[in-house]
Amino acid sequence: MSASRIASASVPRPGEPQREHRVGAFLQRLDQRRRLLLDGAMGTELFARGLDLSRERAPSWSLSHKGDVLAVHRAHVAAGAELVLTNTFLDPSDEECAASLQLARESGALLVGASLFAGTKDLARCVRALAGADLIWLETATSVDQADRAVSIALAETSLPLVVTLAAFVTGETKARPGVLRGFNCGPWVLAPRARVLKLDADGRTPAEWARLLARSGAQLVGGCCGATPLHIAALAGELGSLARPGQ
Repeated sequence: MSASRIASASVPRPGEPQREHRVGAFLQRLDQRRRLLLDGAMGTELFARGLDLSRERAPSWSLSHKGDVLAVHRAHVAAGAELVLTNTFLDPSDEECAASLQLARESGALLVGASLFAGTKDLARCVRALAGADLIWLETATSVDQADRAVSIALAETSLPLVVTLAAFVTGETKARPGVLRGFNCGPWVLAPRARVLKLDADGRTPAEWARLLARSGAQLVGGCCGATPLHIAALAGELGSLARPGQ
Protein backbone atom coordinates (compact mmCIF):
# COMPACT_ATOMS: atom_id res chain seq x y z
CA MET A 1 0.00 0.00 0.00
CA SER A 2 1.51 3.31 -1.09
CA ALA A 3 1.26 6.62 0.70
CA SER A 4 -0.35 8.09 -2.41
CA ARG A 5 -3.25 5.67 -1.97
CA ILE A 6 -3.49 6.66 1.69
CA ALA A 7 -3.45 10.32 0.72
CA SER A 8 -6.43 9.83 -1.58
CA ALA A 9 -8.39 8.55 1.40
CA SER A 10 -7.14 11.20 3.80
CA VAL A 11 -8.30 14.57 2.49
CA PRO A 12 -10.22 16.17 5.38
CA ARG A 13 -13.97 16.39 4.74
CA PRO A 14 -15.84 19.67 5.24
CA GLY A 15 -16.24 20.45 8.91
CA GLU A 16 -13.29 18.34 10.10
CA PRO A 17 -10.41 20.11 11.82
CA GLN A 18 -7.62 20.92 9.38
CA ARG A 19 -4.32 19.26 10.11
CA GLU A 20 -3.08 18.89 6.56
CA HIS A 21 0.53 19.74 7.39
CA ARG A 22 0.88 17.05 10.07
CA VAL A 23 -0.99 14.43 8.08
CA GLY A 24 1.03 15.34 5.00
CA ALA A 25 4.27 14.86 6.93
CA PHE A 26 3.04 11.48 8.17
CA LEU A 27 2.13 10.36 4.65
CA GLN A 28 5.48 11.55 3.30
CA ARG A 29 7.23 9.56 6.01
CA LEU A 30 5.36 6.45 4.91
CA ASP A 31 6.11 7.07 1.26
CA GLN A 32 9.82 7.42 2.01
CA ARG A 33 9.73 4.18 4.02
CA ARG A 34 11.18 6.02 7.00
CA ARG A 35 10.46 4.55 10.40
CA LEU A 36 8.34 6.26 13.03
CA LEU A 37 8.83 5.78 16.76
CA LEU A 38 5.62 5.33 18.73
CA ASP A 39 5.06 5.79 22.46
CA GLY A 40 5.03 3.06 25.10
CA ALA A 41 2.30 1.96 27.48
CA MET A 42 -0.14 4.43 28.99
CA GLY A 43 -2.21 2.13 31.22
CA THR A 44 0.58 0.31 33.02
CA GLU A 45 2.45 3.58 33.52
CA LEU A 46 -0.63 5.09 35.17
CA PHE A 47 -1.09 1.98 37.33
CA ALA A 48 2.51 2.47 38.50
CA ARG A 49 1.49 5.97 39.59
CA GLY A 50 -1.21 4.50 41.82
CA LEU A 51 -4.27 4.97 39.63
CA ASP A 52 -6.83 2.22 40.17
CA LEU A 53 -9.25 0.84 37.59
CA SER A 54 -11.50 -0.48 40.35
CA ARG A 55 -12.28 3.12 41.27
CA GLU A 56 -12.38 4.93 37.92
CA ARG A 57 -12.49 4.16 34.22
CA ALA A 58 -9.15 4.81 32.53
CA PRO A 59 -10.37 7.52 30.11
CA SER A 60 -11.76 9.47 33.07
CA TRP A 61 -8.20 9.98 34.29
CA SER A 62 -7.77 12.56 31.53
CA LEU A 63 -10.19 14.67 33.59
CA SER A 64 -9.43 13.65 37.18
CA HIS A 65 -5.65 13.05 36.88
CA LYS A 66 -4.58 15.33 34.05
CA GLY A 67 -1.11 15.82 35.47
CA ASP A 68 -0.39 12.08 35.55
CA VAL A 69 -1.62 11.50 32.00
CA LEU A 70 0.36 14.45 30.67
CA ALA A 71 3.47 13.33 32.56
CA VAL A 72 3.34 9.90 30.93
CA HIS A 73 2.92 11.44 27.48
CA ARG A 74 5.81 13.83 28.04
CA ALA A 75 8.07 11.09 29.38
CA HIS A 76 7.56 9.08 26.20
CA VAL A 77 8.18 12.13 24.02
CA ALA A 78 11.33 12.95 25.98
CA ALA A 79 12.47 9.37 25.35
CA GLY A 80 12.08 9.88 21.61
CA ALA A 81 8.47 9.03 20.75
CA GLU A 82 7.21 10.94 17.73
CA LEU A 83 3.61 9.74 17.93
CA VAL A 84 1.57 9.40 21.11
CA LEU A 85 -1.83 7.77 21.53
CA THR A 86 -4.66 9.40 23.45
CA ASN A 87 -5.87 7.98 26.76
CA THR A 88 -9.17 6.89 25.21
CA PHE A 89 -8.76 3.14 24.75
CA LEU A 90 -12.12 1.93 26.04
CA ASP A 91 -15.53 3.61 25.69
CA PRO A 92 -14.55 7.25 26.29
CA SER A 93 -17.20 9.94 26.65
CA ASP A 94 -17.08 12.98 24.39
CA GLU A 95 -15.73 15.05 27.30
CA GLU A 96 -12.99 12.49 27.95
CA CYS A 97 -12.10 12.47 24.26
CA ALA A 98 -11.68 16.26 24.23
CA ALA A 99 -9.55 16.26 27.38
CA SER A 100 -7.42 13.36 26.17
CA LEU A 101 -6.76 15.03 22.82
CA GLN A 102 -5.68 18.23 24.55
CA LEU A 103 -3.27 16.39 26.85
CA ALA A 104 -1.76 14.45 23.95
CA ARG A 105 -1.23 17.70 22.03
CA GLU A 106 0.38 19.32 25.07
CA SER A 107 2.96 16.52 25.16
CA GLY A 108 4.81 18.09 22.24
CA ALA A 109 4.63 14.95 20.11
CA LEU A 110 4.90 15.33 16.36
CA LEU A 111 1.70 13.34 15.84
CA VAL A 112 -1.32 12.33 17.90
CA GLY A 113 -3.22 9.12 17.24
CA ALA A 114 -6.72 8.55 18.62
CA SER A 115 -6.58 5.26 20.48
CA LEU A 116 -9.73 3.12 20.50
CA PHE A 117 -10.25 -0.53 21.30
CA ALA A 118 -11.50 -2.15 18.09
CA GLY A 119 -14.45 -3.54 20.04
CA THR A 120 -15.44 -0.21 21.58
CA LYS A 121 -19.16 0.26 22.06
CA ASP A 122 -20.53 3.13 19.98
CA LEU A 123 -17.32 3.25 17.98
CA ALA A 124 -18.75 5.65 15.39
CA ARG A 125 -19.46 8.28 18.04
CA CYS A 126 -15.97 7.90 19.50
CA VAL A 127 -14.33 8.31 16.10
CA ARG A 128 -16.30 11.51 15.55
CA ALA A 129 -15.40 12.80 19.02
CA LEU A 130 -11.71 12.23 18.27
CA ALA A 131 -11.77 14.01 14.90
CA GLY A 132 -9.09 16.41 16.14
CA ALA A 133 -6.42 13.69 16.06
CA ASP A 134 -3.99 13.20 13.17
CA LEU A 135 -5.01 9.58 12.65
CA ILE A 136 -7.38 7.02 14.12
CA TRP A 137 -5.75 4.07 15.87
CA LEU A 138 -7.98 1.00 16.28
CA GLU A 139 -6.15 -1.45 18.50
CA THR A 140 -6.10 -4.79 20.28
CA ALA A 141 -8.72 -6.39 18.03
CA THR A 142 -9.45 -9.85 19.42
CA SER A 143 -10.43 -11.31 16.05
CA VAL A 144 -9.98 -10.51 12.37
CA ASP A 145 -13.74 -9.98 12.02
CA GLN A 146 -13.73 -7.45 14.87
CA ALA A 147 -10.87 -5.56 13.25
CA ASP A 148 -12.54 -5.48 9.85
CA ARG A 149 -15.84 -4.29 11.34
CA ALA A 150 -14.07 -1.54 13.25
CA VAL A 151 -12.29 -0.33 10.12
CA SER A 152 -15.56 -0.26 8.17
CA ILE A 153 -17.20 1.83 10.90
CA ALA A 154 -14.27 4.24 11.10
CA LEU A 155 -14.04 4.67 7.32
CA ALA A 156 -17.69 5.74 7.31
CA GLU A 157 -16.96 8.47 9.88
CA THR A 158 -13.57 9.94 8.96
CA SER A 159 -11.14 10.44 6.12
CA LEU A 160 -8.12 10.49 8.43
CA PRO A 161 -5.47 7.78 8.02
CA LEU A 162 -6.32 4.63 9.97
CA VAL A 163 -4.19 2.12 11.83
CA VAL A 164 -5.66 -1.21 12.92
CA THR A 165 -3.79 -3.68 15.10
CA LEU A 166 -4.71 -7.21 16.10
CA ALA A 167 -3.87 -8.49 19.56
CA ALA A 168 -0.67 -10.43 19.08
CA PHE A 169 -2.29 -13.81 19.83
CA VAL A 170 -4.76 -13.49 16.93
CA THR A 171 -4.04 -15.49 13.80
CA GLY A 172 -5.15 -14.39 10.37
CA GLU A 173 -4.93 -11.14 8.47
CA THR A 174 -7.24 -8.16 8.15
CA LYS A 175 -8.47 -6.90 4.79
CA ALA A 176 -6.06 -4.69 2.86
CA ARG A 177 -7.74 -1.31 2.25
CA PRO A 178 -6.50 2.06 1.01
CA GLY A 179 -5.66 4.38 3.85
CA VAL A 180 -5.30 1.62 6.46
CA LEU A 181 -2.05 0.45 8.03
CA ARG A 182 -2.12 -2.98 9.66
CA GLY A 183 -0.12 -4.64 12.41
CA PHE A 184 -0.10 -6.11 15.91
CA ASN A 185 -0.03 -4.91 19.50
CA CYS A 186 -0.33 -6.27 23.02
CA GLY A 187 0.17 -9.83 24.20
CA PRO A 188 2.85 -12.45 23.45
CA TRP A 189 5.90 -11.41 21.50
CA VAL A 190 5.46 -11.56 17.72
CA LEU A 191 7.55 -10.28 14.85
CA ALA A 192 5.16 -10.68 11.93
CA PRO A 193 7.26 -10.15 8.80
CA ARG A 194 4.56 -8.30 6.82
CA ALA A 195 3.25 -6.10 9.61
CA ARG A 196 3.68 -2.37 9.01
CA VAL A 197 2.95 -1.64 12.69
CA LEU A 198 4.29 -3.36 15.81
CA LYS A 199 3.48 -1.97 19.27
CA LEU A 200 4.45 -4.79 21.58
CA ASP A 201 4.50 -5.60 25.29
CA ALA A 202 7.72 -5.40 27.25
CA ASP A 203 7.21 -9.18 27.70
CA GLY A 204 9.60 -9.34 30.65
CA ARG A 205 12.56 -8.28 28.52
CA THR A 206 15.10 -5.64 29.46
CA PRO A 207 14.73 -2.37 27.55
CA ALA A 208 17.92 -3.10 25.62
CA GLU A 209 16.89 -6.63 24.60
CA TRP A 210 13.34 -5.52 23.73
CA ALA A 211 14.63 -2.64 21.63
CA ARG A 212 17.18 -4.74 19.71
CA LEU A 213 14.53 -7.25 18.65
CA LEU A 214 11.90 -4.70 17.71
CA ALA A 215 14.31 -2.40 15.84
CA ARG A 216 15.30 -5.30 13.60
CA SER A 217 11.73 -6.13 12.67
CA GLY A 218 10.43 -5.09 9.28
CA ALA A 219 7.74 -2.83 10.76
CA GLN A 220 7.73 0.85 9.86
CA LEU A 221 5.81 2.09 12.92
CA VAL A 222 7.30 0.64 16.11
CA GLY A 223 6.65 1.20 19.80
CA GLY A 224 5.55 -0.36 23.07
CA CYS A 225 2.41 -1.68 24.71
CA CYS A 226 1.80 -3.11 28.21
CA GLY A 227 4.83 -2.71 30.46
CA ALA A 228 6.85 -0.72 27.95
CA THR A 229 8.22 2.28 29.84
CA PRO A 230 9.98 5.42 28.63
CA LEU A 231 13.21 3.48 29.23
CA HIS A 232 12.10 0.98 26.59
CA ILE A 233 11.26 3.78 24.17
CA ALA A 234 14.62 5.48 24.77
CA ALA A 235 16.41 2.19 24.10
CA LEU A 236 14.41 1.72 20.90
CA ALA A 237 15.24 5.27 19.79
CA GLY A 238 18.91 4.44 20.25
CA GLU A 239 18.62 1.23 18.25
CA LEU A 240 16.77 2.93 15.40
CA GLY A 241 19.42 5.65 15.33
CA SER A 242 22.19 3.06 15.14
CA LEU A 243 20.50 1.22 12.29
CA ALA A 244 20.05 4.46 10.37
CA ARG A 245 23.77 5.25 10.46
CA PRO A 246 25.96 4.03 7.57
CA GLY A 247 27.73 0.76 8.27
CA GLN A 248 25.14 -0.47 10.76
